[in-house]
Amino acid sequence: MTGTQSFYRYFPVSKRDIKWGMYITTAGESRIPPHTPYPPSGHPKGYDFDWSKGRVLHDFTIVYISSGRGWFESKRTPKQRVESGNVIMVFPKIWHRYMPDPKTGWTEHWAGFEGAIPHALTKSKFFSPDNPIIKTGREDLLLDLFTDIVDAIKSNQPALQQVLAGATGYILSLLYSAQQSNLEGQKNVAAAIHEAIRLMNGRIESELDLKQLARKLNVSYTWFRRSFLQHTGLSPYQYLLQLRVAKARSLLAGTTMTIQQTAFHAGFESEQYFCRLFKKKTGLTPGEWREQSQKKS
Repeated sequence: MTGTQSFYRYFPVSKRDIKWGMYITTAGESRIPPHTPYPPSGHPKGYDFDWSKGRVLHDFTIVYISSGRGWFESKRTPKQRVESGNVIMVFPKIWHRYMPDPKTGWTEHWAGFEGAIPHALTKSKFFSPDNPIIKTGREDLLLDLFTDIVDAIKSNQPALQQVLAGATGYILSLLYSAQQSNLEGQKNVAAAIHEAIRLMNGRIESELDLKQLARKLNVSYTWFRRSFLQHTGLSPYQYLLQLRVAKARSLLAGTTMTIQQTAFHAGFESEQYFCRLFKKKTGLTPGEWREQSQKKS
């Protein structure tokens, strides 16, 4: 039987990498056949570990399991099953351990990272050590991203740290999106929100009753508002306002409409309210926005 196959790198970090906000400490992949010692030898002290002792890292790590199954346990969570398609998220300074099931082995892909950005995301509760196992449902995309990371390392691209940080940031965004879908707990949530957004885009210029929209989607307004907020980060009303302000910016930059006409075509009944809201959202009056846009063009 073919033994363990691995590729990995550990990286030095420059001042430029730290200023970028996120930098990669390690990345790689390993195929662990059934009944093979784990983890493979060769990792530096501080990263190597065994199941009996576990380990504590000083950086974040995401580990994607593309095949096989195993277990994960941490100081914050009991021992739990890890299945193919799961991502393990390891947090700094928290004891943990994981390993493949000897009967199946597994294929793992990982990236370790640090910096101001991941700490800010954790502090803002986008990610939590209480929820370390995430299933994205986007296995093909995840595998492509980890493959891109390995290919970039092998080709030693210019500004490699920034390239790797970008790919890792994309992976984190997929994990957060997956968490939001799991929180919503309904199979039809995405379809309902997408339909709501489509209808909002089609009704920017006209009055839209959001409670009536919820009834059209066959859901309660409370459910609709909560799910929409989880899905987009904005309430339905604030999302609609953002669409209307975006429409107004486009009209101001690309037409000779008056401010009053712009307000009407962007769905605002009151020019005074439109001007006040536009200044609040953009930092500029409609006239100032038009003037700046014309200078740029």
